[in-house]
Amino acid sequence: MKDVRGKMTFSKDNIRLMIIGAHPDDCEACAGIALKMKARGHSVKFLSATDGQSGHHEKMGGTLAQCRWKEAQKVAELAGVEYEFLPNKDGFLTTSLEERYKMITAIREWAPDVIITHRPNDYHPDHRNTSILVEDSSFLVQVPNVCPMTAPLRYMPVIFYMYDSFTRPYRFCPDHVFDITDVFEQKMRLYHQYTSQMYEWLPWVDGVYGDDTDKDHVVVPEGEEERFRWLLATRGEGLKCVADDCRDALIKKYGEQGRTCEYAEALEICEYGGHFTDEEFNKIFNF
Repeated sequence: MKDVRGKMTFSKDNIRLMIIGAHPDDCEACAGIALKMKARGHSVKFLSATDGQSGHHEKMGGTLAQCRWKEAQKVAELAGVEYEFLPNKDGFLTTSLEERYKMITAIREWAPDVIITHRPNDYHPDHRNTSILVEDSSFLVQVPNVCPMTAPLRYMPVIFYMYDSFTRPYRFCPDHVFDITDVFEQKMRLYHQYTSQMYEWLPWVDGVYGDDTDKDHVVVPEGEEERFRWLLATRGEGLKCVADDCRDALIKKYGEQGRTCEYAEALEICEYGGHFTDEEFNKIFNF
């Protein structure tokens, strides 16, 4: 069978990395990789497949979407990345042709060499459908008569999946691992910008949002730095699971450093899209 993936035409001096998440604050799962790529002079863009208008227990609709857009722009400024939302409703994402065309257009317009996205098995339908939309776009981004008003790419971007802990139909397979311990606090500072999520919505979902009259709940701190330290102690501690789950791969790559690595990010190769040789990958992701 003919290989239809096309030839990669990326510049070794400036790789274009696009991280595609379902919601504002999903791309940040790979913020360590993004920060390290930026530090090496590469270009990074975060793309949210939805507008984030549903993720709150009090704020609603357009008001929430605008709030989350402003939070995401703070992330963009802090990390030095671009940030775009596709005009799809949070919680209502499907794999329709209309949504596929939006994804194809967004990928073509920014022309990434590398895409990182969710795996297609996940608890959230928006996550699953974002992954499928990226997969469904992988070849079509180079077909001129699909979305003909946007110039096609002459190659297929390399696609990777970001880490998750789901086990069915199979566990995440860490093809590439990265020690991000040195930039972990920077990564958490990005999450910290999402006040509506980190300090309102997610604590409410987790059942820890309350006041000091409710002994069964934990009070979310009010002060800026107190909140950040609380975030590190709660969600930050939980992110140690990535390094723990990928320990063997970290030791294989880093030796003794891999044994003591506290925080990591990992990528699994998607069989769709383009591909790097091991030599090319190691030159680009040399950290």
